[in-house]
Amino acid sequence: MEIRSILVNLDVDHFSPALVKCAGNLAQRFGADLIGLAAAGPSPELIGIEGAVVAATWYTQEREEIETRLRAMENEFRALTPPGIKVDWRPYVEAPNRSLVLNARCADLIVVGSRHGADGSYLRSVDVGDLVLTAGRPVLVVGAGVAEIKADKVVVGWKDTREARRAVSDALPFLERASDVIVVTIHEGDLAAEKASLNDVLGWLRRHGIKARGDVYPYESGAAVSLEETTKKLEADLIVTGGYGHSRFREWLFGGMTRDLLASQTISRFMSN
Repeated sequence: MEIRSILVNLDVDHFSPALVKCAGNLAQRFGADLIGLAAAGPSPELIGIEGAVVAATWYTQEREEIETRLRAMENEFRALTPPGIKVDWRPYVEAPNRSLVLNARCADLIVVGSRHGADGSYLRSVDVGDLVLTAGRPVLVVGAGVAEIKADKVVVGWKDTREARRAVSDALPFLERASDVIVVTIHEGDLAAEKASLNDVLGWLRRHGIKARGDVYPYESGAAVSLEETTKKLEADLIVTGGYGHSRFREWLFGGMTRDLLASQTISRFMSN
């Protein structure tokens, strides 16, 4: 897969110049188009019919405020994007996740910030867990305040699952450009099986011309913590991992590693489902 189009979500309440710069840098690196998206929806008011006029007025006012903010954000976005790349802007007056999933068909990679869900409102903040499971595209969750992901040294969090296999395949454009790829398996049971699986994925990466090494690392204070601590010790700035979960009546249920990695605010994470 080649990355030819990058979709970046910008939070209406917490616009991040660093995130725009990071996405723009990636677009330059991969020769990709950059699509900026921002979305927010007015809050529905569940009140009696006697308050319908007041509710309608309030709804209209909030919608106009959102539209004004979206126009201002377009100017901020375009001013921060680097010259020489094709840029598009897509504003929506609706929940961000709905807009992102709709526009995922246009993108090879979706980039979001680490403030996801900070305000607890699905109408104004992205639920990254929902996005990973529904977009059908890899999602890059950029660490808070990160303006550039060098990805010269990349850690692959490996567990022999469909999601991890998908993530490694989707991340090939990053892995091919890295000078050092370290595949990390966190020991959780059968060491012989873990090493056999690790050796197979290392062989697969090397056949793709990727300089890869790896090992099975001890489980310490949880798989996600172990993976993050190992990444920091290795001085890598990107983790590639599968996003494990499934839906049930619109409630997203995740494995412990995915849930904990989504909660992280520091290291950037590339996830596929």
